[in-house]
Amino acid sequence: MRLSEGARKINRHGGAIFIHEDRREEWAIEISAVADLPQSPIVPIEIRDFVYGRLIELSPAERYRGLLISGEKGLRARGLSECHFGNYGGLPAGSRERDRLARQLLQETSGQFPGADSLLGVPGFWKDHGGIHLWKPKDYLLPRLLIPVRDEAGRIQACQMRLPLAAKNGVRYLWLSSSDLPHGCGSGSPLHYKFHFADLPRDAQIVIVEGVLKADVLSALRPDLHIVATPCVTANHDALVELTHRRRTWIAFDADSYSNEAVCFHLAALIAKRMRREKTLATTRIALWDGRVKGIDDAAVRNFPITSISVRSWLNRLSPHFRQIAVARFAELSAFPIKTKNRSGLQVR
Repeated sequence: MRLSEGARKINRHGGAIFIHEDRREEWAIEISAVADLPQSPIVPIEIRDFVYGRLIELSPAERYRGLLISGEKGLRARGLSECHFGNYGGLPAGSRERDRLARQLLQETSGQFPGADSLLGVPGFWKDHGGIHLWKPKDYLLPRLLIPVRDEAGRIQACQMRLPLAAKNGVRYLWLSSSDLPHGCGSGSPLHYKFHFADLPRDAQIVIVEGVLKADVLSALRPDLHIVATPCVTANHDALVELTHRRRTWIAFDADSYSNEAVCFHLAALIAKRMRREKTLATTRIALWDGRVKGIDDAAVRNFPITSISVRSWLNRLSPHFRQIAVARFAELSAFPIKTKNRSGLQVR
């Protein structure tokens, strides 16, 4: 959804939609079949927090240390250290082992929450005539890293999964979801907080990053920052705008906003929505770091300086084509004008 070239349309969130003509009818059948499956309403956060917390304890990432922690793309290589590894789980590759975990979690959850209807309503779990299951009914070659996604009070509201190796389609992160399985449910794409909102000082500055694990790494290296993560550049703009209302905010999306049209488009959209809500640009800054690395977490790992620039300066750094994309997005979202003059001759007031 970050790529727009060749897309059939752009959805209301700015995501690019591609349709492969030779599979359109087949997909329509698949989508119809999924829509007919019985689904469970998501359970309260207290149950999800307990189930996911116990899942990580029962199957920690340490169980697959060589792959998920010490591997080439493991937690250690990302910049985390020994004291952080216990925060993550390892989802077994085999369906039999996952089913065993599901049965144990069912027993423990029933004891902890007598009124709960088994594990139905916890994203990632589903039920058929064979009982309760966790994730897909198939075996995989490798385990997956389980990354807890925490709410504003520190509770685990959902889990992301990270493949140890990039898939053929380039997708590496997935939600632990069961929305396409009987009596399952989806996780949504919630924000991930690295602070307790109730304890946030009124004058605190919030840093918005793109990616849950990225937020964990940055927080581990820069514990002084108040960080919130959105799973991708397209998601949760309205929630971010409300969270950061009347607060100083740094937006730290990956540095490819200067080279990727979709990222530039979505960053401009978030800026415009904040501008419309705050009635000023003074509280919005764009994070800046050494261009040799893509993400702010990579900059922190390498101890590169991390600073910020104004929205006006960010616009002036863009190429004329990308600046036009950003300005058009501002206009589309009815953001009030920015007073600046750019190199392309566009007058942005």
